[in-house]
Amino acid sequence: MRPVQKTISPGASILAIDDDRFKTARITAAFLLPLREETASANAILPFLLRRSSVDYPSFSQLQRRLNQLYGARITADVYRIGYYQAMSVTATSIDNRFALYGEDVTDKLAELLCSMIFNPVMENGRFPAADTEQEKRCLAELIKSEINEKRLYARRRCEQILCEGEGYAVNRYGSIENVDALTPQSVADAWKNMLETAQVRIISQCAAGSEKIARQFERGLGSVEGRAPIALDEKPRRDVGEVRDVTERMGVSQAKLVLGFKAVGEARDDIPAFRLMNALLGGTPHSLLFKNVREKLSLCYYCASSYDRLGGVLLIDSGVEQKNAKLAQDEILRQLDAVCRGDFTEQELESAKKSAVNQYKTVGDLQSTLANWYIGQSLDPEISTPEQAAAEILDVTPERVIKAARSVRLGAVYTLAGEGGENE
Repeated sequence: MRPVQKTISPGASILAIDDDRFKTARITAAFLLPLREETASANAILPFLLRRSSVDYPSFSQLQRRLNQLYGARITADVYRIGYYQAMSVTATSIDNRFALYGEDVTDKLAELLCSMIFNPVMENGRFPAADTEQEKRCLAELIKSEINEKRLYARRRCEQILCEGEGYAVNRYGSIENVDALTPQSVADAWKNMLETAQVRIISQCAAGSEKIARQFERGLGSVEGRAPIALDEKPRRDVGEVRDVTERMGVSQAKLVLGFKAVGEARDDIPAFRLMNALLGGTPHSLLFKNVREKLSLCYYCASSYDRLGGVLLIDSGVEQKNAKLAQDEILRQLDAVCRGDFTEQELESAKKSAVNQYKTVGDLQSTLANWYIGQSLDPEISTPEQAAAEILDVTPERVIKAARSVRLGAVYTLAGEGGENE
């Protein structure tokens, strides 16, 4: 199924996925802005504040009553990184119109509610309510702390920061605890106005029918924003890596974390299908070279996997190791990458990688949420691609293209999160 994309105002479009497989209708409004250290926290708190109420439904009880009238509709918020951009999203979900008891246009009313929350939030003297702001600041700080407590995620983020220092890609999607603490009702209100005026907007409509009315609701909402001048999505990854930065930090961990950060800099850096397959072959599947050799055959780590972000041009290989084995594991990981560069893999290994990658794309459409995230991620591309297209492109990749992709990555950072007790920790 190919969705239909339509521009509804400058810098804003709606992607209609008319799909009758699901019993629910889902509307996601995502606002994209460049990731910057100084603005990340103020932007990140916005969707969580906006989901709380609106001028039409100013209290929690009034909003809940309206959601119940819409067959138990739900409003959720999220913040994520898309390449060098920060995406703030608010999503409304309810039953599809086909299942309304009295033939109501639930989808249209759902879009109306979502627009009222985004474009007409509750304000006190032009600021967000102080109590709401403080509560969401505490929640946002807890989200940042939870990422620090998840040591595998923390190690990956630190490697990205070292690899991409000075770039938007290195900025945490939630910002920093220090910047969260500094937020005020006025600074958050200023960030909301800036978001409406300058963000690129992507609306994802997932329902059996009715996307035209959803588009009209957001046209009206965006039309009410004075002085709207959306930014261009033209930030590109920096292609150089310089000297390899080797950083070791210590915390109270029993299992060390080793993360190697690479950038796509060579001739084949823009061959995305080849990079996707190369990643699957190297460490992106349960039967990859890293899993079979570094983990299973040599027992140098507890886990070892690779991931590739096409929008950032970043390949990460992360592993959990005993500190005394960290250097051995690093050397073996680099040997496995070198094996791919030399074409030292079998036809069966490549076919297994293709099957795994294709299967991953086939499951994207199994959930409305993953499908919506897929298409928001396509926002930075000149033309959108379906998961089915991505799967077909994988099948066409030759061994020679995989080899070129592997030869196009350069190691830029090695990050080790070690225990506080030294080598034997």
